[in-house]
Amino acid sequence: MADMTDGGTVSADEKLTEEADTLLAQLLLSPEGHKDPYPLYAELREKAPVYKSQMGFWIVTPYELVNEVLRNQKVGRDAELFMGGRFGGEWNEHASLRRMASGLLWYNPPEHTRLRQAVNHAFTPRRVEAMDQTMRDLVDEYLDPLAAAGGGDLLNEFAFPLPLATVTTLLGVPRDEAPALREPMQAFQRTFEIGLTADELLDADEGMEFTQKYFAELIARKRAEPQDDLISALIELEEAGQLSADELMTFCNMLVSAGFETSTNTITGMVLQLTRHPEQLELVRENRDLVHNTVEEVLRYDPPIQINARMTFEPLELGGAVIPPQETIIAILGSANRDPEQFPDPDRFDITRPNISHLSFGAGIHHCVGWAMAHKQIGIALNAMLDRFSSIEVVEEPVHQPRVTMRGFESLKVALTSR
Repeated sequence: MADMTDGGTVSADEKLTEEADTLLAQLLLSPEGHKDPYPLYAELREKAPVYKSQMGFWIVTPYELVNEVLRNQKVGRDAELFMGGRFGGEWNEHASLRRMASGLLWYNPPEHTRLRQAVNHAFTPRRVEAMDQTMRDLVDEYLDPLAAAGGGDLLNEFAFPLPLATVTTLLGVPRDEAPALREPMQAFQRTFEIGLTADELLDADEGMEFTQKYFAELIARKRAEPQDDLISALIELEEAGQLSADELMTFCNMLVSAGFETSTNTITGMVLQLTRHPEQLELVRENRDLVHNTVEEVLRYDPPIQINARMTFEPLELGGAVIPPQETIIAILGSANRDPEQFPDPDRFDITRPNISHLSFGAGIHHCVGWAMAHKQIGIALNAMLDRFSSIEVVEEPVHQPRVTMRGFESLKVALTSR
């Protein structure tokens, strides 16, 4: 069947694409979509679980299909294809895009396998475990002023500086130098957003040029005086021929950019959801064995990374559609995590939910390398807040950042009652 319009007939497939793209536009552009994308995801899953948008991307929303995209060997990363399609043929003139394209996230086997093994060698369980007391000390350090004041901006005074200090301490960045990386890294992270503007791209280039210069100088210092930190371990790999100098630089940028803002947004999202669901807050307060599951449910319910991009290497049959080679797929993690086919009553926040197999850390070979430390850090933060405060109250409705890929707030104002 087809509908008649002033311009002629419109096929059912074209009409479906238009309706799905209307939902997609609301997700990408509207304040309502930024604040609460989940009803729109549900409509997309129902209306068009797999479809090619007029933007040129294939959009995938159900859990089973998103999981397939993340794991299938016919799908991977192609920086030239993605960057060229998104930014044009001169994309590599931008420092931020060159660095983004050279990261581990954009590599495929066998290069990805080699680099993943190298970073795993440096990012050992022993090194992560050794950070345990450091993370506890940092949590107390950043909570002390909030406790003394009876509250404040939990995001900017606690949830942001904590992960930044954690990942930079792990790397070996001196504490007094770490804060200078915050704004340049935030500017760089805008490159992951579909709605990146020309001005934001210039800011991202400036941010990347700053961090490139900084890490070049820091690597030179560590090369001259190695220490027990991750940068020194990575320098050993470079000197042994397992990493190139450019790959070493990329790792430094990648680990900082990936290692702090996602944890920031998970911590603030966790506090917001627990205060909005006081019965859940009391459950975890009374039973600390639920801390791990609480973090898992927060990651499922409102993940800090909502979107993941992949490219097809071969024809891929997915949900009844055949996606040709050299196509870009946008897998929507936030939608997959609320799919009722995978999670019964998915819009209910439930820290006792069993088998929370969320996709917030990705899946397959690109599963987040720092997930264990991030999870540990968030759990330590939650335990400390429960220990120190008998009451946690959000006193202002938080404003969501106008972003889609990386979901978070501008601030989170809270009132705290110390024990």
